[in-house]
Amino acid sequence: MMIISLKCVQCGAGLEVKPEIDDFACGYCGVQQHVERGGGVVSLRRMEETLDDVKIGTNRAASEFALRRLHADLNAICAWRDSEVKALRKADDRNSTLIGWGIIIFAIYSIVQYGWWAVPIILGGLIMVSQLVQSVTKKVKRVEATAAAKIEPLQVQIARHQAVVDAYDFGTQA
Repeated sequence: MMIISLKCVQCGAGLEVKPEIDDFACGYCGVQQHVERGGGVVSLRRMEETLDDVKIGTNRAASEFALRRLHADLNAICAWRDSEVKALRKADDRNSTLIGWGIIIFAIYSIVQYGWWAVPIILGGLIMVSQLVQSVTKKVKRVEATAAAKIEPLQVQIARHQAVVDAYDFGTQA
């Protein structure tokens, strides 16, 4: 059995490490240490540093999952907004067609019934209809404002999680 002599990373005391030991506390200062073996090299590392790496890696993984969910939520909101706007515009086109045909029929009927004296009646009807018809632009702006209000906090969260993912680079945090 080969015993390896190393120095404590905290106090520099001489330590002897057996091959089967991975984690231990320094007998002199009590610092928790982890034995790292690789490529024929054996070294000690403070346990806190190892735990920090685990914490950073866990945070990165959690942020990656959160990014997937947030992007899905963002796409869902955009799809909802687009379908609502499309439905509003389609309904507006249908209503505009119906109103247009209604005005034409009303104008023809009025001229046939009352002759040219019907022109004031037609103009009055047009003014009344224009007051009743709501602009689809206001509804579209309302839908877009609602979507924007839902998207803004998501974008803030996406930026925060992306910063966590970008900061993690091979065990070191920038």
